[in-house]
Amino acid sequence: MSVNLKSLAIVVDLATRKRDEAGKMVAAAMRDLNQAQLQLQQLTDYAADGEAKWRERAATGVSVALMQHQRGFAEKIQQAVDFQATVIEQKQNALEATRQNLQEKEQTLATLEKVVERTRMANELAEQKRQQKQTDEMAMTMLAFQRRQHEQECQT
Repeated sequence: MSVNLKSLAIVVDLATRKRDEAGKMVAAAMRDLNQAQLQLQQLTDYAADGEAKWRERAATGVSVALMQHQRGFAEKIQQAVDFQATVIEQKQNALEATRQNLQEKEQTLATLEKVVERTRMANELAEQKRQQKQTDEMAMTMLAFQRRQHEQECQT
C-alpha cells in the first residue's frame, strides 16, 4: 500500500468512527424522544383518570373549596402536559439535527471511500505502466543484444 493510500486509510478510519459516533447520537436522541413521549402519555393518562374520578365524585356533590382545589390541580396537570409537549418538540428537533449530522458524516465517508478507490486504481494503473515500461526496456535491450550478436556473426 502506498503512502498516499495509508494516509487515506487513516482518514477513512477517522471518518468511520465519526459516522459511528453520529449513529450512536441518533440512537440516544431517539431514546430521549421516546422517553419524553412516554412521560407525556403517562401525564395525559393520569389527567384523564383524575378527571374521570373527579366527575364521579362531583356527581354526588362536593364543596366549593374542593372544586376550586380540583380546578387548580387540573390546571397544574395541564401545565405539565403543555411543558412536556414543548420538551417533545425540542427532542424532535434534536433528533432531526442528529440525523442531519449522521447523513453528513455518511456522505463524507462515502466521498472518502471513492477517493480511496480512485487512488488505488490510479496506483494500480501506474504500477502496470511501470511494469510495461520495464518489460519494453528489457525487450529492447535483448533485441539490441541479439542484433549485435547477429552483426558479429555476420562479420565473422
